[in-house]
Amino acid sequence: MSENNFSVDDFGQIHRDNVPARDDTDALWDEYHQLEYEIFSGNDKSPEKLARFHELEKQLGVSQQKKNAFLNAKNKLRASAQQTMSVSQILAMGKERQND
Repeated sequence: MSENNFSVDDFGQIHRDNVPARDDTDALWDEYHQLEYEIFSGNDKSPEKLARFHELEKQLGVSQQKKNAFLNAKNKLRASAQQTMSVSQILAMGKERQND
């Protein structure tokens, strides 16, 4: 964004000049993301929520490819986290180097 598209008031709030109009799917996306959070993070897998979640997926065109992209990124983060060393391993390496 260039400087002409927004302004900052005295309180530090950013005001955009050209805000896109909300369309009909924005409310559906809001509901989809709320359900996604409740089901997968909050572990609330009630049949009604799951049914509505799958209905919104079809209606909004959420493809399996998009869902797989998130899972692949999540798996990469987990794999890199497992490659890091624990504190005890680092201390053990330090002791080994001191003894050499």
